[in-house]
Amino acid sequence: MNRLGISLLGSIKVQFDGADITETLRTKKERAILAYLAEEPPRSHARQIIAEFLWPDRPENYARMNLRQALLGIRKAFGGDANANHFIRINEETVQFLHKNVDLDTQEFNKLLHSVKIHPHPHLNRCEECVHHLEQAIEVYRGEFLEDLILGDVTGFQEWIVFHRERHFRSMLDALQSLIKIYYKQGNYDKAYFYAWRYVDLAPLEEGGHRLLMRLLALSGRRNAALQQYQFCRTIIEREFGIEPSAETKQLYAQIKSGLPIEKIDTGSLAAIDIPTQPTIQRVSSTGQLYDPSTRIPLRPLFMDRLKHAIIRMERGQVMAIVGIVSFVFPYNPEMSAEQQQQAEQHLVRRLVGAVREGDTVAKLQENEFGLILEGIKDAAVVELIAQKIVRVVGTPILFQGQRIEVKPFIGTSLYPADGIDPNSLLNQADIAMRTARLNKFD
Repeated sequence: MNRLGISLLGSIKVQFDGADITETLRTKKERAILAYLAEEPPRSHARQIIAEFLWPDRPENYARMNLRQALLGIRKAFGGDANANHFIRINEETVQFLHKNVDLDTQEFNKLLHSVKIHPHPHLNRCEECVHHLEQAIEVYRGEFLEDLILGDVTGFQEWIVFHRERHFRSMLDALQSLIKIYYKQGNYDKAYFYAWRYVDLAPLEEGGHRLLMRLLALSGRRNAALQQYQFCRTIIEREFGIEPSAETKQLYAQIKSGLPIEKIDTGSLAAIDIPTQPTIQRVSSTGQLYDPSTRIPLRPLFMDRLKHAIIRMERGQVMAIVGIVSFVFPYNPEMSAEQQQQAEQHLVRRLVGAVREGDTVAKLQENEFGLILEGIKDAAVVELIAQKIVRVVGTPILFQGQRIEVKPFIGTSLYPADGIDPNSLLNQADIAMRTARLNKFD
């Protein structure tokens, strides 16, 4: 039969003739290479380019040797060259993935959505075939693209993941929005509510989704539930942005509370505020980057993305994770140039990275504030010990260009799941703890 199935939406899953062979791909790099070749358009890839992509800042011979070993591991996972040759063509200079023999979930997802776009129906809500294709696409979307594949030291690959994650995520939201409109127009409020609820679950910061749920609940006679949905929306918006919901959302709440009729549902764009619900390549920071160019560590958007996926892994493994915020205070020194201050920061970041385990995340949240994600914690008692170690390591004075620079580090931590079960709650708790430590020190 020689048929390969690859699922990239959610956790990566690889099947050969129906048998799961995911675990036979021994390393993250082997899985990363397979995912990259499968997701990219059909073409020959230069081995040198792949090697540089996945082993940056390494000598060329080292990178090519590691690529050779990874490709060998992929062929072994497929059962040897006789099977592998049906799916991957390798020579001394190039690698080509043979998509015609592969069932790829992202390809199926996009194919279903494209079929709806090109189908010549007069009204989408009356086209049973297209409605079926939309619902099939929703089922194919098991989760975010490569949700638990993280190569923290490979900047280019991490950016590639985030780009495709956002692309598929937005397609999923568009499909949900189409189904919501369809079932609303058909008068099937229960099904419209089901898909609207899933939309809000995926994109809780988009007020339009909350308004839609409120309308559907009110139209189906669940007035109290509609009012509760407003309170849920208000809590999220205030917590994340420190603002009230929009005037449109508050007006709808007042209408429902007063028992006034809901004139009509808004079946246009659901997004009421221009906020990306997932990190994007174009809108990850004011400079359009995922990584700080000076220290080469992740910036806040990528940190939050990693924290979200760390929580998923910790939940599955029933273990804990530490979220930390470390703040540095430097004494005022007018003689230090901006370049010298940058070099001092780079030195401190190297210390901070060295103070945690390989694979733990260190990110720059803002000026002189850094975030930490330490996964797989089995004993809550180690939190204080880890915090003390970090303060000790990074708090040692820096001897820099003949100067002795005193550094005052402050750390605040939170523990998943004791202090929160979502990224924002955990980060907020760590931030409060850090700022409390600073206040106590300067009292």
